[in-house]
Amino acid sequence: MAKSKISYTWVIQALDAKISQDSKDNVIYNVHWGYNANKGDYNSNIYGTYGVVYDKDNFIEYDKLKKSDVIKWLEAGLDVDAMKSSLSGRIDKQENPTDVSLKPSW
Repeated sequence: MAKSKISYTWVIQALDAKISQDSKDNVIYNVHWGYNANKGDYNSNIYGTYGVVYDKDNFIEYDKLKKSDVIKWLEAGLDVDAMKSSLSGRIDKQENPTDVSLKPSW
């Protein structure tokens, strides 16, 4: 039987925006994100925020902004390889635990 691989997905929970900046509306300055790993019955997640620097030359209007645009920002600014390594390690510990919590009866 082939080993199942870990699948990774981005979740964009919220975008903080300036109501108006430099004559632009809804200028995103902060992304609330989650990065999820799944392998069969095992899951692990990382959550965070990422500050977006306003770039008037590459500004995307909010009504034209896509999830893929936000993911590009995140992947350009975060160490995704380190995140995958951390999540993979957590899933490995779920699959192959080395610790147990013992609850005494007294």
